[in-house]
Amino acid sequence: MKVYPPARCLFFGILAIWTFFADAQQDVYFRIANSTSMASDSLLPFWFTANRQGKAMPDNWLLNLTDIEVGQPYDNSGLAWTHTWGVNAVAGLGNNNYYQLNQVYAGVSWKGWELKAGRISEDIQYAGLSTTNGNLARSGNARPYPKVVIRTRDFKPVFNKRIGFKAEYSEGILNDKRFVKNARLHQKSLYLRIELPQRWEVQAGLEHFVLWGGISPVEGKLPSGLKDYIRYITGSSGDESFPETDQRNVAGNQLGTYQIKVSKKFHAMDAVFYLSHPFEELSGLKWRNLPDNLVGMHLSFSDKNRWITDVVYEYTNTRQQSIRGTNDDPDPGNYFRHGIYRSSFTYHQQIMGSPLFFPLVLDEGIVRGLLSNRFYAHHVGLRGALTDYLQYKGVITRISHLGLYTAPFAPSRGQISGLWTLQYLNPGFPVAINLSIAADAANATNNNFGMQIGLTKEF
Repeated sequence: MKVYPPARCLFFGILAIWTFFADAQQDVYFRIANSTSMASDSLLPFWFTANRQGKAMPDNWLLNLTDIEVGQPYDNSGLAWTHTWGVNAVAGLGNNNYYQLNQVYAGVSWKGWELKAGRISEDIQYAGLSTTNGNLARSGNARPYPKVVIRTRDFKPVFNKRIGFKAEYSEGILNDKRFVKNARLHQKSLYLRIELPQRWEVQAGLEHFVLWGGISPVEGKLPSGLKDYIRYITGSSGDESFPETDQRNVAGNQLGTYQIKVSKKFHAMDAVFYLSHPFEELSGLKWRNLPDNLVGMHLSFSDKNRWITDVVYEYTNTRQQSIRGTNDDPDPGNYFRHGIYRSSFTYHQQIMGSPLFFPLVLDEGIVRGLLSNRFYAHHVGLRGALTDYLQYKGVITRISHLGLYTAPFAPSRGQISGLWTLQYLNPGFPVAINLSIAADAANATNNNFGMQIGLTKEF
């Protein structure tokens, strides 16, 4: 008989109690979906697996995926105290079968402050058309990792309603098969929002991540005491108990993004400009890698029955990485690569940031870095309604990979990846039907074509 740790038993016990005594005024939702995907290559096309929360593993040419979700959202009727919970189970049958609890969480909220624990997915931004949810370091690409988070559910007013802040602080564990076993992941963020006349709005924020602790096959057990933890979360250098590279630089694998968003509400359309600027350690924090950004625009139309309801364009560039000359910083940003935490910012063999960082280097199922983290890409996404019951989504991405500064590609390797999805959703029909085609054409990976059919039912 399998014995679970006490903390896990307590979590599932609380979840069961909340499920049993759920407030009848809060709807419990249930969703079940099944899809079958097939590809002409040994792997599924890029957009059949990217930004799917790690549900669709790419190492299949034929995959039947069953996705079941049940949960209870927060009561937004104005109560001071409210709670939420959810479970999401996935079964994939293909070349390599797998079963996983993709999400399992419980949370409580008091006056807009939230305490939540479990595997928690990221909220979808920009109508699901962005390459990385508008954030180079925080996408919905990988499977959610276990964490405990305290945060504001939305912006809280400061002085008046026109100025607000949003904050988050979390600690998690990367318990997958990786180079540094059981590495911890610290995350915090702070955003400010200013509402301006004529329905303009400006948001600016900072996201900070630190991989710390764990057991390295090279360095042994890495520092994880309270004093060490303070060094990690403040971006300080390590003391004599840390590896030499952490003493010369900063403790752990530090990375993050600056986030800027400017939005304007028009009569029949909302327009949003957003920028995500990456940093790894001090050079990026000082904007020495100024050319490296994700820059995007999202147009959302009020009439959701028109042919085009949402448009996204994004340009991503990661080529500079603080390199400005041979005598400059000898240890540049080097995005999503680290000498100690060699599996870096991945979970279950998928990047937790932008999925455009590929391909990964695998050794016996363990990620040991990237073949390329220098690239530039153009991306366009569209959503709309062809009829009252027939909606579509389309994305196309053109990316050019240059390899690493230490191992450049010669010549560069390009790829064009596209996806087109049609959904039939009629209240008088028992299920929603999805038909999709996707393709990759390039020399970054093999040419590939895929088809997918899916059925979804929500209660």
